[in-house]
Amino acid sequence: MCAVQGPDTGDQMRTLRVKLVVPGGDTHDAARDAFDELSEIHADQSIFQVNQTQYVGDDSWGFQIRYETEIHTKQEFVQSTSLADIEQVMNRVAPGSFERRVNDTT
Repeated sequence: MCAVQGPDTGDQMRTLRVKLVVPGGDTHDAARDAFDELSEIHADQSIFQVNQTQYVGDDSWGFQIRYETEIHTKQEFVQSTSLADIEQVMNRVAPGSFERRVNDTT
């Protein structure tokens, strides 16, 4: 498990997870590429997972972003291959818990 320590976290355990949810097969190369790049950028700040399942349709793929603390859990879903868009959702779900590293041109 990865504890995400930000400036305001103190000793509390906080976990930020980014999960790419895609249907089985070799589809959604752009989403996989975005996932790979984002997981390299934020490898030290989040847990990254791929959920490839037959229960996800071609139109329901996306990134599930979940932030857990000892007292609450918050999550959002984003269907985009833009690193800036995905990181913006990460910031909205877990504000101040990680260093933003993607600029608008990435």
